[in-house]
Amino acid sequence: MQVKVFTQGRNGYDAKGIFDGKGVTVKKGSILSPVVASKVNPVVSRLRNDRKTVSEDYVLIKDVSFRSASTAATFVTGNISNGMRVWKVKPGLDLGRYMEETNNA
Repeated sequence: MQVKVFTQGRNGYDAKGIFDGKGVTVKKGSILSPVVASKVNPVVSRLRNDRKTVSEDYVLIKDVSFRSASTAATFVTGNISNGMRVWKVKPGLDLGRYMEETNNA
């Protein structure tokens, strides 16, 4: 299963990705929030600061895969995030609700 997902926020992030049933691959060209909360996992923070992965203006230089939708959401938003709520399948339909509807169909 592969589902295209996206997220946008007031902190300036605008990302696209692919959900594979467990994790999300955030696609090249996605824009990350320039703001990072101090409580964010240090591994995620280091990846955000890797200039081979993220440009100085917070644009993703290459696709990056995460084993969970929430870690991918945290990477993009710069804050601890629930990936099932942050990632959208279409406007008004978050990934969690999409998964519930798909599993009950």
